[in-house]
Amino acid sequence: MGACPHGDDPPPTDTPRDDVVRTDANMVALLGAPNVGKSAVFNELTEADADVSNYPGTTVTATVGSVDGRRLVDAPGTYSVSSFSEEERVAREVVLGADAVINVVDATQLDRDLFLTHQLLDMGIPTVVALNVMDEVERDGDEIDIDALEADLGVPVVPTVAVEGEGIADLRQAIDEACAPAATPVEQWFDALPDVDASRREAVLVLEGDRPTLERLTAGDARADGGLPDIELPSLRDSIYEHRRRRVDATVERVREPADDRRTVTDVVDAALLNPLTGTPLALVGVGLVYLFIGDVVAQRLVDVLETEVFGAHYVPWVTGLVETTVPASGWVEPVRFVLINDNLGLLTVTVQYLLGVLLPLVAGFYLVIGALEDSGLLPRLAVLTDRGMSRIGLNGRAVIPMIVGLGCVTMAVVSTRIAGSRRERLISTALLGLAVPCSAQLGIILGLLAALGAGWWFAYLGVLLLVFGIAGVFLDRTLPGESHGLVTELPRVRRPRAGNVLQKTVTRTKGFLTEAIPLFAVTAAAISVLEYVGALASIVRGLRPLTAALGMPAGFGQILVLGLVRRDFAAAGMTDLALSASQAFVGLVVITLFVPCVLAMAMIVKEHDLKTGLVMWTGSWAVAFLVGGLLAAVVTVL
Repeated sequence: MGACPHGDDPPPTDTPRDDVVRTDANMVALLGAPNVGKSAVFNELTEADADVSNYPGTTVTATVGSVDGRRLVDAPGTYSVSSFSEEERVAREVVLGADAVINVVDATQLDRDLFLTHQLLDMGIPTVVALNVMDEVERDGDEIDIDALEADLGVPVVPTVAVEGEGIADLRQAIDEACAPAATPVEQWFDALPDVDASRREAVLVLEGDRPTLERLTAGDARADGGLPDIELPSLRDSIYEHRRRRVDATVERVREPADDRRTVTDVVDAALLNPLTGTPLALVGVGLVYLFIGDVVAQRLVDVLETEVFGAHYVPWVTGLVETTVPASGWVEPVRFVLINDNLGLLTVTVQYLLGVLLPLVAGFYLVIGALEDSGLLPRLAVLTDRGMSRIGLNGRAVIPMIVGLGCVTMAVVSTRIAGSRRERLISTALLGLAVPCSAQLGIILGLLAALGAGWWFAYLGVLLLVFGIAGVFLDRTLPGESHGLVTELPRVRRPRAGNVLQKTVTRTKGFLTEAIPLFAVTAAAISVLEYVGALASIVRGLRPLTAALGMPAGFGQILVLGLVRRDFAAAGMTDLALSASQAFVGLVVITLFVPCVLAMAMIVKEHDLKTGLVMWTGSWAVAFLVGGLLAAVVTVL
């Protein structure tokens, strides 16, 4: 293992400021670009189960574990430490609060990944480099001189193949040797720093134009009117980045010996995926397979077995009988008994049945698919192919994943909007999911009802949904403040996903999601049960009668809508009990699709955004559903 150029002891780097968010007094950050194998490194290093949760004040998840008594924080994938996206801002906060950094570098992408490495060294952060996917370097016939790379960077470099566990023991030992050069070329610009009390790592960020860092440094010097002092931010980012890029190129030139050019099977597959003529059909096949797995295999077949045959036939009758024999149906405990075992959202019956029989397999299936797409490098390619179409409604290609997932489960799709590049894009995606994307449980019943009406009604239903989806997307794009980000993504190598890595990520993410969702849904279910017990839901049904009459629907349709508040498929199933004409059935199916998302999806919207956003989307979907339904009722009446 190479030593830092100044001796055996780490350099005297600045201690992070107290006002920077810190997780622990002995914290190690895991940092690297997307798709470099950080999750695999994290899983191999951590000694206990990881904790996955939103980083404070954001919707970006951070994974935390421990390694040799230290707290290890897996920062979001980023190409540099900055503040131009929410992921970069979270990575910046993690780095500013870290005592050391494990920088995971893709050995096949040195030109790209060493830029972040040099930035960390410029910031004076004790660093150890995990040079990952070395097996692919050997397979390509390339050679990397590890000793020369250590000498050039001045920090320990450990070759690893994280998915196989190779090099992890050496990496664990190298954490104690993390260091940084005492000086780097970035210091030539330090004279341009404004007069602020900054650590070395903060000084580099200020020089690179990071305004949030400068504002934090000057927050204690606020003017009498409460504003910040008028300090000009240096505009040296381009110069520093250009100089750093030259250093990276020089490093790569010294340490890498590329193999002769040759076209591999991976190159052929990659070219086919990125060519619109071949990539588009392949993408459609891929999207179809994703929906087939999530929307059919998991959301229909597996969920049907668990929800009906396991929980419905065995667990629910057992727990209902247990409560009925132990909790009397009178007196002050009667409301408690109702909340625990009522037929709509009983806390011990339907709630448990839904969480474990419906939500758990959907969550695990979703993360399994996403993990495989990430690990194989197909996810960013799918985003590139769909980017042009999604850009017409203020989104980019990343948004295709939430839309696909929404056809399986809108609740999970709301969570998956975290992959969007900005809060604005997450708002647009979430609103469209809640408005015009039916979940698989609802869609299966709707398709059955439409099949009985005839092909014409099916195409009319599909056309209405696509029209509402497009108009709503354009409206949101033009009215929400700010601008959406274009798709900027690095295309990782296409590779065979490693089953162990995908399964490990699936388990960790599923556990993190359920830890958040179970209390949220339980509280919501209990609240709705209380409303039902006191008669509030019945009052809602009575209040809906004028609206259902305006749609040309019978009074019983109001009960259908109330069922839809609980679960969307309850509303679709309730439609089968009404005696409706073909035109009434068509209008009703459109309305229950556009109507508000189920209670869990709404709870997740509030959690991912805020209560105000959730209420706006809730009332907006009511308005759109009845407006479109009324227009359709008028049209079919005339026709």
